[in-house]
Amino acid sequence: YGLKGGEGYYQNTWIMFNQISYGATDYLTLGAGVVPLFLFAGSSTPFWITPKVAIPLVKDKINLSAGMILGYMLGEDFGFGIGYGAITVGNRDSNLTLGAGWAYADSRWAESPTLTLSGMTRVGKKTYLLTENYYIGTGDSSFGIISAGGRSVQKKLAIDYGLVLPIGADIGTFIAIPWLGMAVPFGKTR
Repeated sequence: YGLKGGEGYYQNTWIMFNQISYGATDYLTLGAGVVPLFLFAGSSTPFWITPKVAIPLVKDKINLSAGMILGYMLGEDFGFGIGYGAITVGNRDSNLTLGAGWAYADSRWAESPTLTLSGMTRVGKKTYLLTENYYIGTGDSSFGIISAGGRSVQKKLAIDYGLVLPIGADIGTFIAIPWLGMAVPFGKTR
């Protein structure tokens, strides 16, 4: 699902990851983000924009979306991103999403698609369970990312928390990495 027209939010994860998203219309969400590494001795800084179109096929039951992450490393002359499509089954409180996309980095497209299977379900008045899972092919090998967590929602703030586990032949031994983020809504609310 995309944002409704006039809705927006600022998202921050682990202090460094910053993104702002805004519903330009009920079907078009625009976003931009940055990891401000330039604050640390002039390090190269990733910056990205995220246009996304979301169209309901069956209202509150089946939703299609397509979008891109268009990124650039400031200070490196290096572009990256992904074009993707997804289908979501369910409503805004309980849903499952299957998606696929083709990534690129430094003008080279991936040899295989990135796949995602994600879901969320409301388990209380202000609490959700979440999962985001990815399969990423990197040419000769591949790896995955599995996550499980929750979201606590208040009127002016949402907190995301969970664990992320990278898996795959080339990852080696890894333990789950904690995830902590927040989103602050602005604009029109539903």
